Order: sequence, then structure tokens, then C-alpha cells
Amino acid sequence: MSQVEQLKISGQLPSPRGVALAVLELSRRENATLGEIARVVQTDPALSGRLIKLANTATRISRPVVSVQEAVVRQGMNTVRQLALGFSLLDQYRSGACKAFDYQAYWSHSLLMGLAMQALGERVRVAAADELFVCGLLAQVGQLALATAYPDEYNILLTERLANAALPLAACERAHLETDHNELGTVMMSEWGMPKAFTTPIAHYENPDQPGYPHDSRSNSLTLMLRLSHRLADLGLAEADARPQLAQEWVTLATELDIPTEAAGGFIDEVIASWQDWGKLLKIPTTALPSFAEISHGHVATTANESPLRIVVADGNAFTRRKTMALLVEDSGHVVYPADNGNTALALAMEVLPHVIIAHYDLPQLDGPELCQALRATEEGRRMHILLMAEEHGEEQLTRAYEAGADGYAPSTISAKGLRTRLHAAQHLVQLQNAWEKDRAQLRQIAAELAVANRRLANAALTDLLTGLPNRRAAMDQLDQAWSAASRSGQPLAVMVIDIDHFKHINDSFGHSVGDAVLRDAAASLRASARREDSVCRIGGEEFLVICPNTDLMAALKSAERLRTGLEAKRIAIGQAHKNITASIGVAVREPATADIDALVSMADQALYAAKDSGRNRIYTRQRPLTQ
Repeated sequence: MSQVEQLKISGQLPSPRGVALAVLELSRRENATLGEIARVVQTDPALSGRLIKLANTATRISRPVVSVQEAVVRQGMNTVRQLALGFSLLDQYRSGACKAFDYQAYWSHSLLMGLAMQALGERVRVAAADELFVCGLLAQVGQLALATAYPDEYNILLTERLANAALPLAACERAHLETDHNELGTVMMSEWGMPKAFTTPIAHYENPDQPGYPHDSRSNSLTLMLRLSHRLADLGLAEADARPQLAQEWVTLATELDIPTEAAGGFIDEVIASWQDWGKLLKIPTTALPSFAEISHGHVATTANESPLRIVVADGNAFTRRKTMALLVEDSGHVVYPADNGNTALALAMEVLPHVIIAHYDLPQLDGPELCQALRATEEGRRMHILLMAEEHGEEQLTRAYEAGADGYAPSTISAKGLRTRLHAAQHLVQLQNAWEKDRAQLRQIAAELAVANRRLANAALTDLLTGLPNRRAAMDQLDQAWSAASRSGQPLAVMVIDIDHFKHINDSFGHSVGDAVLRDAAASLRASARREDSVCRIGGEEFLVICPNTDLMAALKSAERLRTGLEAKRIAIGQAHKNITASIGVAVREPATADIDALVSMADQALYAAKDSGRNRIYTRQRPLTQ
């Protein structure tokens, strides 16, 4: 038996829990619906919010997704299953026993890799963006699995590798553990239902000697996307002195996916910004990186108070352009980009997003005011500080410059001191924008946390904490809605009141902890035996209420019998033994003379007492008694 097979049956590998496990199991049913998936997802506010956020990130429809139901429909059952799985693992394994394995850095790297895959999917359409997100998020899950299954051995491996970081991690893993993270991760994702179209590239993308795929094949595109995403994740977590080389390698590799060099910077900056945004939401550490342009030029970001500026100098005259740039170089924190005409300046501005544009009034192709107007027509351009320069200061020129949206006007003969004075406003603006963005991010985080807390409180207020079923308050709300629907449609409505037989004896004899376990098992049995459209609730003590919409008396009795026999057949641990428990069930059906929901439940209660008086473990109804 191979090492991977041993791990599969050991139960030591990371696995989903809670709602994610429920989603995974439900999605495997042939008759499962998106509505059922959505109802399960809604029980986890954090997962709900993340799915909605991803749906809005990926969609090209202007109207935002606001509900879990819509997010599930947009993303599809398989994608929701994979997303629930990924987020479940992230929440469960934020720390562990392997001391040398940096769990926080692992998830930060994985998150950035997932977001890079999602962004690449918008350019290279080989799969749904959300599927690609999960593919990137879990591409390195084999590392987490090895750290979880072999914490001591993996700790030694990682510690020894620090002395020889050039040695591939997979080779070290195979030498020590007879498997590696790529092999193990691929097996795990296959077990979880990840399509082979994803798992095969994941198994090979780190290996430079992997079998080549046809250039235009889906497998080749996915392999390149994984390499690019991994390299971008490395860039995000790298030390400052290593970033320029990684950035250049990324640009070179990106050309294989037909991503032009001039678009690389904007792409990376966008993904990094999304990474930082998601990091705050998921409480995963991220790195405050300078822009791609600054990284590429070897610039190291300074403190916010120094406010270094990205400046585009646009001038058709090479001599005056170099003179202006020389004046700016005196302020060494600034990064300067030259342009010799208006069109070049416009394209450069959209790529590097400068803080300041210094443009000559009489630029070729697009003159200064025309460049200014073009920039002000964009959201990014409206945030730039634009300074126009000219030899003359005629009233007509000044009027046209300011009407075009220029922030300032200066002579071509301006001194270094004069230029610094005019840039002071831009530096102040950058500081204000940084402070505003920081405040806005904090407010967004606070709002998100409050929203999650409110949803959790709302959910807790309607949920029985012991069994996870709707509580009495939720049951009455649901019954009221079912009553209104039945009144409008004329359809029948039935309820069942279920009481666990001899439950007081179980509590008195074995203690409340055993009693609680019995209630949890009984609730699970009732929920498993109930019809899909029925709602099982715990309304107090050992008593349960089942709401059966569009159900007549005969159908309700058949359903009640299924619940009774299902519970009777289930062996439940009581003390040191496993025993069968039974329940008595009262059934009532809405009649024309039934006044309201209280009267309907009262009828079922009376039937329940009759069932208990008749010997328990039976069904009784006000309309027709059943004998065992």
C-alpha cells in the first residue's frame, strides 16, 4: 500500500466540517437542488458573505448580487461546493502542530494564488472565474496535509531545508515521506470532486520537466496560469530586494499567455489590491507592496509622511523634458516617467497611475488641455494632479487650461524650488487620499464585522443551539407563513407534535449530557426521515414540531409513520449500551373551522396526549386514531 493510500484511510488528512461538509454531501445527491444548497449555505453567515462577494467580483452584470440564492445560482452547485470546501479548510487550519510550517503565510500565499487565477480567468477563458479561484486556493493543499498528518516529520524536513532552500520542496518531501505535496494534493482534490481538468495541471505545474501540452490546449493554459499565479504569490510574500527580479520573471512568463508587457503592471497591482481587501475580510495577513512600476524600478516605498510621487513628464522637446526631469530628480523619492507626446502620456498615465502629470501646453498629437480633458474623463485621471507648463501665460491659454481641469499652470523656466512648491499640493493630496483609503478600509471592515455579527445573532435567535434545528420562535414564524400560503391557495396544511418517550427517565438515570446526546441523535433522525418540503423544529424539552405544507391527512399519517419507524430503528448510545428510543406523535390537519395556528398546534397536542395515554410509540390524530 502506497503512502498516499495509507494517508487516505488514516483519517489524518484535512477535511471539511460543518456547513461545508453538509454542502459537500448534499451536492452528491442526484436530486439535490440549488435551492437546497442555498438554504444550507444560509446557515453560515461567513460563508454566505464570501460567496456573495465572489459572485460580485466575477460577474459582469451591473446589478450586484445581494442574496445567497442568487449567488448560488450564478456560481453553480459544483463551484459552491468547491468554494465551501476551500473556505472551510481556511477557517479550520489557521494553526497547527507543525512548528516550522507557517500556517498564516501558507494561507496568505494560497489566497493570493487563488485571486491571481481568478483574474487570469477573466483574460484566458478556460473555466469559470470562481472555479479558478478554488483551483489556486487549494493548489498547495498538499503542504497543509503533510504538516497536518506528519507534524513532527514535516517540521524536521522544513528545518533542514532552510540550509538548502534551492532544493525543490517536493524532492525533499519525497525523500523523507515517500510522497510530495503535489501528489497528495491532487489525490485529495480528486476525492473532493475537483475535475481532472484542474487536478492534472496542479500535479505538474511546479515540475519544469512535465510533459508538454499543445500550445492552444486547455491543459497548457491552466498550467501556465498556475505558474503565473504561484510566481505572483511568491512576489507578494518576497522581501523587497527580491521583488524586482520576480516581477521581471512574471512579465516574461505572462507573454506566453498573450498578456502584453504594458498590461502586466496594472494586472499585478489590481490583484495585489484585491488580495489586501480579501485579507482584511478573512483576517489573513498580507503585505503592503509598492506599485508594480516602483518594484520594477527597484524603488523601495518610504513612509507615508514622505509621500513619494509617481510623476509623468510629457514634453515634445527633449531638452526641456530632460531639464524638468533633472529638477525632479533632486527629490530622490519621486519616480519619474517620460513621454514625448500626448498620446504616449495618456497611455502611460493609465498604466502607471501617477500622482502627478507635468505636461507642456503645446504637446504633439494631444496638446496639454486635450490631455487634461481626456484624463478627467476617467475615474483614475480625476485623482491625478495635473500641472501644465508653457512659455507664455496669456489669458486665453490660462482659461483653456483651467477649463480643461488643470490644477496648476507654470512657466517652462520654473526653478527646482518653484516646482517643489507646486508639487506640495500634490503631496498633500496623496497624504489625504492615503488617510481616506485607510479610514474607508477600517469602516468597511467594521461594517463587515457588524453585518456578520448581526447575521449570526439573528440566526442564533432562530436556531436551537443543541440540535441545530429551528427553535420555537422560528417554528411559529414558519407555521404562520405556511398558514397564510394555505389560506391563499386553498391547499391543505398538517402539523405533527413529536415527544420522545420516557425521556425524563433517561435524564434522571444517565444525566443531562446523555439526554442531550439523545436529543441530538433524535433530531438528526427526524431530519433525515422527513420529506424535503417539511420543516422539523424543536419547540422545547424533548418535543418537536414538524410543519407539512400542502399535505392532507393521509399523507401526513404516512409521513408520521416514516418518522416514527425511522427513530425506532435508530440505535442511540445511552450510557454504556446502545438502545432504541421511541416517540409518540400527534397529527393535526387544518380544517375550515380551525381558527389559527395556535388552534392547529393545540389539536396536534391533544392527539399527542392521546397517543401517550394509549401506550406510547404510536401515532394519533384528532380526526382518526391509529392503533398499533
